Amino acid sequence: MDYQITFAGPDDEEVLQAVLIETDMGIAGDITEHAVIKKDNEILGGGMLAQTGTNRYHLLVFAVRQGDRGLGIGRILLNELIKQPWKYCLNGEGSTAGDYKITTVAKGESAKFYEKNGFAVCDFSQLDYPFDQQCDDCPDRSNCNPAAMMFMGCKTNDC
Repeated sequence: MDYQITFAGPDDEEVLQAVLIETDMGIAGDITEHAVIKKDNEILGGGMLAQTGTNRYHLLVFAVRQGDRGLGIGRILLNELIKQPWKYCLNGEGSTAGDYKITTVAKGESAKFYEKNGFAVCDFSQLDYPFDQQCDDCPDRSNCNPAAMMFMGCKTNDC
C-alpha cells in the first residue's frame, strides 16, 4: 500500500477532527502540528507529538478512522512516529545520538495496541509535567481506565 505520512495542512482540519472525535479526542493545538497518514490524498488517521525535553516526547492524540481500524494503518503511522519523533514534532530538537523517550496516555482498550507496538505500561509519575497529572481530576477516569505508557527508543546502535 502507498501511504504518505506528512504534517497536516489547514485544509485537513475538518477531516482529522472528525477522525479524532470518533475516539473522544480533538485537535490538540494547531492543525499543522499534527502528522497524518493518507492514501490517495485521503486522511486515514493522525497524531500529534509534543516535545517535553531533550529527547523526550509525548503523544497527545492518536487515532485512525473507525472504518480503517484493524488494517495495520495505526501500526504504520505509530511506528513512523516513534522511529523518528523529532521529525514529526514540529520544531522538535534532539541530539543526533543516544536514547529517547515517548510517553502517552492510553484510554481503555487502546493500551493493548500500544503494547503491541513497543510501549510498556508505566506509572503516571514517569510522564513529564503536565501529562503526569492530566487524569488526576478527570470525572470520567473510572470509565476511561487510563494507562500511562512509555516507549524507549535509540537513535544509534550505541544504546
